[in-house]
Amino acid sequence: QLSSSPPTFVIISNSGKGVHFSYERYLVNRFREGLELDRVPLRLIFKKKKDRRSRNK
Repeated sequence: QLSSSPPTFVIISNSGKGVHFSYERYLVNRFREGLELDRVPLRLIFKKKKDRRSRNK
C-alpha cells in the first residue's frame, strides 16, 4: 500500500499500460472484499516491471 488517503495500491506488471477497465474494477472489488473497505474509494496505480537484464549489466 502506497498511501492511505485514499488507499492506494501499486500493481507491478509486465506492461505499464494498466489493464482493461473491467479487470481494474474486479481488482478494486477484490481489495474491498478482502480488506473490508466497503464504500471506501481505492486507487490502483499500474507500473511496468523493471527489466532484470538491464540491471545486471
